[in-house]
Amino acid sequence: MDLSFLHESDLILWVALLTGAVLFYYLSKILTGEKWYHLLLIERFVIFLILGIMLFNPILNLSGAKEKKLDWAIFVDNSASIKYHQTPSINSIQSGMQTFVNRLSENNISFKLYQFADEIQKVSTPKLDGNGVTTNLGIISEKIKKEENNLAGAVIISDGLITEGKDPVEVFQQFRIPVHTLGIGKDTELVDVAIQSIDVPTVVLKSDGINVNVTIQSVGEISDRLSVSLYNKRKLLGSKHIKLMGQGSKREVNFRFRLKEIGKQEFEVRVSSVEDEINIQNNRQNFNLLVLKDRYKVALLTGSPNKNTSVLKRVLKHNPRIELDHFIRITESRFRPSIKSFWQTPYELIIFDNYPIKPLSPNFIRILGKKILSHQAAVMLIGGPNQSGISLKGVTSVLGVVAQDSTFDSGPVFWDFTNEQLSNFDLPPLVLSLFLSGKEYSSDTLALTESGWPLWLRNQNENIRTMVWTSPEINTLYFNDQKLSRDGPFSIIWDQSISWLLKTGGEHENFFRLNKIRYQQGEMVQITGTQPFEQKPGETENIIISVTQGDEIIITRDISFNIEEQRWVGEFRAPGPGEYNYSIQFDSDQDPIQSNIFHVLESQIELNQVHLNKKMLSSLSDKANGRFFLWGARDSLFSKIKPKVRREFKAEIVKFTESRILLFILVLLLCMEWYIRRKRGLS
Repeated sequence: MDLSFLHESDLILWVALLTGAVLFYYLSKILTGEKWYHLLLIERFVIFLILGIMLFNPILNLSGAKEKKLDWAIFVDNSASIKYHQTPSINSIQSGMQTFVNRLSENNISFKLYQFADEIQKVSTPKLDGNGVTTNLGIISEKIKKEENNLAGAVIISDGLITEGKDPVEVFQQFRIPVHTLGIGKDTELVDVAIQSIDVPTVVLKSDGINVNVTIQSVGEISDRLSVSLYNKRKLLGSKHIKLMGQGSKREVNFRFRLKEIGKQEFEVRVSSVEDEINIQNNRQNFNLLVLKDRYKVALLTGSPNKNTSVLKRVLKHNPRIELDHFIRITESRFRPSIKSFWQTPYELIIFDNYPIKPLSPNFIRILGKKILSHQAAVMLIGGPNQSGISLKGVTSVLGVVAQDSTFDSGPVFWDFTNEQLSNFDLPPLVLSLFLSGKEYSSDTLALTESGWPLWLRNQNENIRTMVWTSPEINTLYFNDQKLSRDGPFSIIWDQSISWLLKTGGEHENFFRLNKIRYQQGEMVQITGTQPFEQKPGETENIIISVTQGDEIIITRDISFNIEEQRWVGEFRAPGPGEYNYSIQFDSDQDPIQSNIFHVLESQIELNQVHLNKKMLSSLSDKANGRFFLWGARDSLFSKIKPKVRREFKAEIVKFTESRILLFILVLLLCMEWYIRRKRGLS
């Protein structure tokens, strides 16, 4: 410590100080019995003393030195691959790490212990469980760079398998401290074959060929010929033989085929396994696609023209994918046009409008049943004003319903949808002309009257679908919809009926596709949408995918539209093992436009690459002036880890004229003097 003055004293200063001291002594003798007076003089003396010190402008120089221990940063890999090494096992690594940490303490080496995988966590003692998702060595370089000034060096204990982040080797070259590496495991890869992704359209037309592109990845020492097979349910569609090279290489296999059936189809890709393969669950992947027809042939059979007829023709012709043939009954056996063309033409949907009015002959019903079965046609019955349960005799077996006694009151009745989400309309009362009930095992009632009679029901028997509307006043609902600014009851009934009967339902629900449905923990999940949404000019919408497990939201991501590929793309990493639900929605809409499930397997993404990446760890240490050691030779590492201290010199200059403390004391004393003088009535 050193005290110096910027201004030297002179004769005038000493004369002023001597005069002040004599004056202070003289004033102290004036009122010898008053304590407040002496306190006032002392305050005044201190004030002048501070001012005098500040005139000298003294400077106080403070300096000193101290030693600071530098820490060694110990980073231990806790990613999934650690627990799959056979030699050493995770229990052996845990025990060895505990011994390693104890020896650091015994050698008086200051250290900080971290465990890392996809993120870094500081710990007091090693607690290895291998539950990390991925390995990211890049975050270690960021941590060392942040703490470099306080570190003696660093030690990275890992198998060197980078499954996330950038290659950190070049970054380690910039460090001034040594970075040593301790390698875990053997440098021989385990063997695995996995279906990495399946690229296939979500919706296809029956007339188009279907292309399926399968990407297969193989790791380890593999030089085998394997078969890749594609199945539609249990039917083999194709099989190809490929030769895999291992070492993380990828092969693409393409299948092209056509389907005869429409609707949602289930498929599975299978890859044969190899000897000593560590995971065969990822050798199979399922996917589905929706097969649609570009044009649907629909036959409308009208028993007697009525108010519903024009409405049905209008909405059918409004659909550009429907080709309509309308047959009107003229007499018992004559239609216009001739019914002969009806029997000769295959139809996807046959609609009965107020037909039959009289019971059909057994021969007619038999031929109709054969036509429906051979063409896999759907059937829809729209009740008409001239129909009754008697007129449907025989046809009910085709429709999958049972006709009841029709002597009930046929006046207007109130009704509602059985789906509560649709029960938000003011529904007009309707008249029932048909009293039918569905078969329990194959029928669903979609709308009921207040007395419990089905108004709208559907039936499915194997691949044959039928739909029945029992009121002759469906036209009332149509014209009621014209007054609404949104889709009303008629639109809901008609759109859902046609969509279900023609098996076009799910066109929008199948808009997006995950690249597969089974993943390994930490693997990248890719989602694509192959068709752009219809939007108004200038209107933009964000698409969001949310992943949930139970009621908990795990992941929320945006999906962007790739202009070059003309499709929506997004990705996220698979979370922990289990079954997850995903839903996709517009950011302005609460209701999802699509939802489905995917599975994350117990196996990890790093399980495919369990080996020691000695080359990478050695290169990392060489760049950072360190050494690479094998796990079995970890005791040799202590020859490089030594206690290290840094001597720090600290100097500080204190200028009294810039001291806030002195200024505060001076102001405080002036305030006290003013208070005392005011209290004693002094000016």
